Amino acid sequence: MLLVRQETLTVVARVAGAAPFAELRAALQALAADQMPGAGARPRVFADPALGIHFARLVLLEEPNDGQFGSSLIFESNFDTQVADAGQARFEHLVLLCQALSPSLWPVFRHCSGLAPEASAPQLAQWLAEHQLQASAAYQGHSHRDLARIRLEQHLRNVLLDFFSRTPKAPPRELYHAARKHVRLQCGSDPQLSGLNIDQPAPLSPDAALRRQRLRAGLRAWLENLSSDLVLFVLSQLPNIRRWQKLDPEYDHRVRQEAWTDADRRSFLEMAGTEDHALQNALTHVVPLKGAERLALLLFSHGYIDTMARNHFNDIGQLGGIPTIHFAKWLLIDDSSRLVFFSNYDSSWESYLGDFVDRAAIGLNLAWTLTMGYPTTSYLTQLGASDEERFKAWSRAYQRPTQVFYTAYPELGLAALNNNTWIRCGLHHPPGAAELRAWFRRIT
Repeated sequence: MLLVRQETLTVVARVAGAAPFAELRAALQALAADQMPGAGARPRVFADPALGIHFARLVLLEEPNDGQFGSSLIFESNFDTQVADAGQARFEHLVLLCQALSPSLWPVFRHCSGLAPEASAPQLAQWLAEHQLQASAAYQGHSHRDLARIRLEQHLRNVLLDFFSRTPKAPPRELYHAARKHVRLQCGSDPQLSGLNIDQPAPLSPDAALRRQRLRAGLRAWLENLSSDLVLFVLSQLPNIRRWQKLDPEYDHRVRQEAWTDADRRSFLEMAGTEDHALQNALTHVVPLKGAERLALLLFSHGYIDTMARNHFNDIGQLGGIPTIHFAKWLLIDDSSRLVFFSNYDSSWESYLGDFVDRAAIGLNLAWTLTMGYPTTSYLTQLGASDEERFKAWSRAYQRPTQVFYTAYPELGLAALNNNTWIRCGLHHPPGAAELRAWFRRIT
């Protein structure tokens, strides 16, 4: 049996120079309105079960006509697949996407360069595939749980809550076995529990002992994942790193705020209007590199972050110790002259950035120290983000609106998603006394 895993793709396309931006913005607004839960009687775009999309976004990077960079349209999807090869999985996802959603996507992408007028669904899929960019680093907060499993485990918790609300008081062990019996009966009649068999081994889940061990690892995890190539390359770059530390100007957020224009204020209001509306939010951040001579070091740093994600952070479901991030990725655009960061997170922008500063300063510094305006670091990893006021002002200065954001489970935070998994796994194997008390606490 092929295991379902999560994959991600990003398409970056140049907006045609003569494109009517008012029409493009209107098309994005129409898609954004459709993503609101309960919007109209029809299913939301991107919600087709065959697509298996967890999160999707469309972002317009609209640049001034006389600016250094051209305007771009970015599409991102995080989706389920059983295809082992990442490239093939992405292409097949784009084919399915265009078969299902060409009428919805065409009004947006028709404003991009190189797309044939009235392109067919296969032509649109091929064009999107040709405009993909690979992430320089990526993280997945629940990579081994597909959409069907996430929804099943959420519904299972509701079934258990309903059962315990109607069941007379009894000793915990007796209640537990009564709950298992009830779930077995429900599996035969409730289509939302289809495929659940609590008498079989539990599915792949985060290993609790390994997770506890890695959560305590701290700095040791960073040291254990250092490669000799990275160490040697950084040592070769030490003269440059020292020189950059001395010469790079410090980011002066107060001067920047005092120089705000009406256009800056309109941009801020547009950006603020796209966030903090629900439990889950999307962050889009775009910042130029400080110079092409720093690109190689940035790529080595991002390779290190990507290794940490695959070997450490993905397993514990926390990026740099932050337990509220569903997905995150970095990628380079505009001939590797600008760095884009996408993140899907729980709670507010303020708490999210605060968690970054408090728990993930090393990762933040490695990811962004070579980009324009980033607070000055010492040897790539120290200082930088520890200046919270300056870091938050810098983050906001280079943030962009996320015009279209889709989430398949907008009411479900990462903590609740993990909690539902542990409730489900507790039904597969009768726990000991201490674990049983913990299991009941998870339900309530």
